[in-house]
Amino acid sequence: MQLLVMTTIVMTLFLRTNMHHDKVNDGIVFMGALFFALVAHMFNGFSELAMATIKLPVFFKQRDYLFFPAWAYAIPTWILKIPISCVEVSITVF
Repeated sequence: MQLLVMTTIVMTLFLRTNMHHDKVNDGIVFMGALFFALVAHMFNGFSELAMATIKLPVFFKQRDYLFFPAWAYAIPTWILKIPISCVEVSITVF
């Protein structure tokens, strides 16, 4: 939801059909919007960092007892995060 609100705010910057692009200040407006979107996507994953840290003791315990290999925990997480990341980026690009 936060990404959708942020994208709507940035999108309103480009609502005008004829935007000036002759001066350096005009370029700064475009670069500021792109930088804002890039930083928002970069720091969007910090909310999941706490959950990953909480799961570490369970991961190390099961690894030490040779229950599952490390890749058995990494691959499902990556597979689930790839579509979510693609949807977030497509919302921003749209």
